[in-house]
Amino acid sequence: MYVAYGSGEEDLLMWGLSPQDNNTQINNYKTSYGITNPCAGTQGGGPEAIDVVIAGQNFLGYPTYCIVCPDRTLYFDVCWPPTATCFDPYIESCVPPLAANFSANVDQGCAGLTVFFSDQSAGNPTSWNWTFEGGDPPASTFQNPVVVYNSAGEFDVTLEVTAGSASNTKTEDNFINVFALPDVTFEPLDTACLEWPPFELIGGAPEGGDYSGPGVTDNIFDPATAGTGTHTIIYTYEDENGCENSASQDIVVDVCAGLKGNHNNAFKIYPNPSDGMFNISIKHQGQISITVYNLLGGVVLEQSAIINGNDMILLNLEDIPGGLYILALKTDSESFVEKIRIVR
Repeated sequence: MYVAYGSGEEDLLMWGLSPQDNNTQINNYKTSYGITNPCAGTQGGGPEAIDVVIAGQNFLGYPTYCIVCPDRTLYFDVCWPPTATCFDPYIESCVPPLAANFSANVDQGCAGLTVFFSDQSAGNPTSWNWTFEGGDPPASTFQNPVVVYNSAGEFDVTLEVTAGSASNTKTEDNFINVFALPDVTFEPLDTACLEWPPFELIGGAPEGGDYSGPGVTDNIFDPATAGTGTHTIIYTYEDENGCENSASQDIVVDVCAGLKGNHNNAFKIYPNPSDGMFNISIKHQGQISITVYNLLGGVVLEQSAIINGNDMILLNLEDIPGGLYILALKTDSESFVEKIRIVR
């Protein structure tokens, strides 16, 4: 008797093999199913006969049963009485049918996503043929390939496995989902003076990102900390998918010769903050010039005046948006810098 561990509606296919079956019949069966191991003893062309006496009956020259696994592996021995449960230990030894299957460490992420694929196929395949839509590489014959996805989209993955003449294929539609990186821009930065107080960086879009670089802490740039020279400031933004992109601009910190912040009570501006109207008091005889800068270094107001001794100057910034600004005042012999704030 032999048992074929098959597929379909029944797990076991049983057929009697009698002592009268000749070598031709047995060998024809072996040829039909691609079996190379013997299915009988010496009479059937096998290398070894089984000589067992059961209940007074001598079983010589052919096995009581023959188990054929899906991968053509064959087991034969004496099993008496020949019930299905008698075959269970041998059936458990069979390799499962060839079935392609796979997994990945991630199935979604941002453009530039690296995915580690793992072969999970049953049936001990000996070769692998992967196809990765939208992937780099687009195909692979490695068992466990690594693939990079640089473009946004939903992509299929296909695995074909083979073992001898058998093959099996599995395709997962839209298995990998790749999100596009956000479009990030950063407006140019104007020159900053070394003596300027720290100021908030702006110009990155979309809003809500973070600035980093020399002299930057919590999106505040300190020219003195950065020092003179050219510095690269990076603006980084992360979207709702967790995808991150960045843009950069250079900022130049200059000594701005002639400007100084220590005015030793010779120069006062008040109230500060104000709603846009400031009083300037300065001990000087002659002409002065006043320049107001925004935090990007852009000039928002320039004016000049001639004063005599302790004259008071009214600075009108009511038409300028609220925020932090830098006021620079120059005489023919001194320069002063002060931070002012307009509150609306």
